[in-house]
Amino acid sequence: MFGKPKISGSIELRLNEEQFCTVWEGRAEECSHDFCVDTNADQYNLFYRNGQFFGMPTPFGGTIYPFSDDPTKKGTRHQKRGYNRARVVCLSKDFNLKVFWGTRTPFLMLDNTTGEPYSVGASGVFYVNIDPSDAARNGDRFYHKLLTQGDPSQMNTEALRDKLAEAFLNRVGAKIQEYLEQLNRPLSNLVGLQPSEFLKISEELYPKMKDIFADYGLTIVKASSGSILGRLIVNPAQ
Repeated sequence: MFGKPKISGSIELRLNEEQFCTVWEGRAEECSHDFCVDTNADQYNLFYRNGQFFGMPTPFGGTIYPFSDDPTKKGTRHQKRGYNRARVVCLSKDFNLKVFWGTRTPFLMLDNTTGEPYSVGASGVFYVNIDPSDAARNGDRFYHKLLTQGDPSQMNTEALRDKLAEAFLNRVGAKIQEYLEQLNRPLSNLVGLQPSEFLKISEELYPKMKDIFADYGLTIVKASSGSILGRLIVNPAQ
């Protein structure tokens, strides 16, 4: 009696418009030695085998042979025997997550000139994407920290925002407080700011905030520099 036929030929991993991640995973014993995964150039194509991360063998799209010594070339049956499991993870290069944020409750600050307490609240919007400066490492961080619970192909942007929320809200507030302290400017001067002043503060905040998601392999995109801070409400504490 013959065993189950092995998976042969090729499969294509392509993201649809709603997806930012899709995954193929399989065992060597289930696949023929010439089985391959076709990837596309508009994706970050991450390759894992036997529990190790091997970067992006096809950074510009192409074919990955999961059980070959060189994953960009067809291997032999002998090579396949040296491996157990493999995984190809494709992440969208165009992935941009729009994040609206706001301090849940105002925080208190003391005016550095008068010592008087002020209530400070803030809100804004920014976009984050996988940091392309080291896409392989950052893509791996993004995948493992945010997408390995459940089926990543079913993860939508709303669910991803929820996962990031606990991490970023406190960090954003801390960065704004740090910035206001470094201004060396009376807090009373920040009451009733004009739109042009919001824009200036937002642009000055950008370099301080762009890497708050570095642990997740994400960065705030430069185009967000004018909108990170949309509102800053400073009032004397009652």
